[in-house]
Amino acid sequence: MNAMPSSRIDPTPGDAALVDGGLSVVVCSWKRPERLRRCLKGLYDQSVLPREILVVGVEGDLDTAHVVEDLRSQGPTTRVVWQRGRAGLGNARNLGWSSAQGEWVAFIDDDAIADPRWIESLAKHFRNGTTALGGQVRDPEDGRIISDGSFRFWLRDLHLCPAGCNMAFRKSWLEAVGGFDENLAYGFDDHDIGIKLTLSGVRVTDAPEAIVWHRRSWGPARETLGPNLPQYAWSGAYLIARHAGSLGVSKAEYFARFCALLIELIAMSRSPRSDRGRFRARGPRSLVRTTWSVSRSSFLGTLFGWRAAKTSSRPARQ
Repeated sequence: MNAMPSSRIDPTPGDAALVDGGLSVVVCSWKRPERLRRCLKGLYDQSVLPREILVVGVEGDLDTAHVVEDLRSQGPTTRVVWQRGRAGLGNARNLGWSSAQGEWVAFIDDDAIADPRWIESLAKHFRNGTTALGGQVRDPEDGRIISDGSFRFWLRDLHLCPAGCNMAFRKSWLEAVGGFDENLAYGFDDHDIGIKLTLSGVRVTDAPEAIVWHRRSWGPARETLGPNLPQYAWSGAYLIARHAGSLGVSKAEYFARFCALLIELIAMSRSPRSDRGRFRARGPRSLVRTTWSVSRSSFLGTLFGWRAAKTSSRPARQ
């Protein structure tokens, strides 16, 4: 399989072939109507349809509402859940799963497209008693494998983190661990939920046959990182500080990993494809500005992470 297939599979109506309780799909969307349209069409073309599809959008985004309304008659029940006030990935995922009617919840982002047998593949694992799944993520242009199920958390050599655009869970376990951390508005929310599930005794199972097509989101090919680099740095530093103690990370390793994250993020800001937004300029001044912005965000993220580690995490939205 070298590139994203374009063939359509006649879907099975309803969710009778799925696990007991049904499976809901949550699509996290951020003002990208055309990408959302492609994502929804991919979900409507599944070999087995989900119980429902929930699109989590930003309040006031009329384009998202128009896309859902336009496609509503072409697939299973599809509705929009709006983020009000504080918006971000952690918040969006919590709104999605807490609003879902299915006993099982699968997550995909609006800039990803599900392979025609994605839901069917997830359902097979859930019928066998699996609680948490991480599917395979491929680049739609050349078919490269970006994530082959769960991936190793770079703070420790732990095989536990699903890719955010292709993960699925039993809803009761998301409730048990308090859902996603809403402080993680941009990035690392998938790392966080993987860590919390692992510490609760749940292992994320690899499901490489459950494929989602998504443009590579790390390194020079990232399209949206430039203007969001400070928030990404904040999230990464927050995650390290939040979980270092519970994972038994020494102070020396903590410092080394923190410095590695800082250096990598600064290097990423200099890559050809990340020349958007506030990091468009080149030269010494741009490097100084980028270094300051990333360092400041990382420092603040660390402080918030330490504070979160000392207190109970925010409960999931009910």
